[in-house]
Amino acid sequence: MEEQTTNQPPPTGDTGTRLERLDAWMASNPWHPRVVPFFVYILALALASFVPGGDRVAALAYLPIYLTANILILWLLWRYRKLTPELNLRFHWTVIPSAAFLTFAWVALGYGYNTLFFGGLEKVALEDADTFGELVAVGPAVFWTVFVARGLGMSIVVALFEELFIRSAMLRGLHRWRLTKTGLLQVAHDLPALGDVVADKPAVIAAQKEPPAFTVQLTNTPLGRVTVFATVASTLVFMLSHGLRDWAGCIACGVVWCAMVWWTNRERLPVEKRAGLGPVVWSHGLVNAALWVFTYTTGDWQFL
Repeated sequence: MEEQTTNQPPPTGDTGTRLERLDAWMASNPWHPRVVPFFVYILALALASFVPGGDRVAALAYLPIYLTANILILWLLWRYRKLTPELNLRFHWTVIPSAAFLTFAWVALGYGYNTLFFGGLEKVALEDADTFGELVAVGPAVFWTVFVARGLGMSIVVALFEELFIRSAMLRGLHRWRLTKTGLLQVAHDLPALGDVVADKPAVIAAQKEPPAFTVQLTNTPLGRVTVFATVASTLVFMLSHGLRDWAGCIACGVVWCAMVWWTNRERLPVEKRAGLGPVVWSHGLVNAALWVFTYTTGDWQFL
């Protein structure tokens, strides 16, 4: 699906100066609406982990922080939906087999990979689980509220913003190695301290003469044009956003979901039949929902 990225902010009746500036900034670069929701979530989780006052206070603070972040993300996705037309909820027959396979693969690889390299994973009981373990002693009402909120968030909100970031922005923005290398040199030049060190390097000087490489790739690469390099690079980013324990499962998901993006949006399909991100959003959401159920039914809380 080759979407048109407009530089006009979404229509709105709001006249607040700050909101107008946000609209203009989000519309000024195709990366902004695809990246911001992801980093809102990352920052919210970081904030929840650094709440002062001990583990019990941090656990109780988790729900308001988590809900606020998810509401904000949904608002961002809805408000700037015209800037990210590839994000939709279209279903495709590949959703069910991919979700079933990846749920099994995530659990099997989680145990097998960690047994091979780290001596295995011991079952984590509810009482020993981060956040949830602390909430057990508070009371069932609080525990179930947080547990259900987490299940809905990981099954709906995470599936939306993570696919927009990984399987759209990363998969397209890291399309080819040559331009990606140029983009990395451009970023290195702009970084504090490092930029001063590399500024006079011939490769960096040459890179600075070219247009912003990551943005060029993102805007010029339609959703269904997938390369091996882009699959590897986007999956690496996906892995780095998860714990080491989950890396094997991330590789399986990355390969399958990139293949789904290619298959359901391949360029020989008529534009109206290209599915956008809908199939991978559905598959991702079902896998996360299945892991949520698996966690509770098996009593092994390490997969949540």
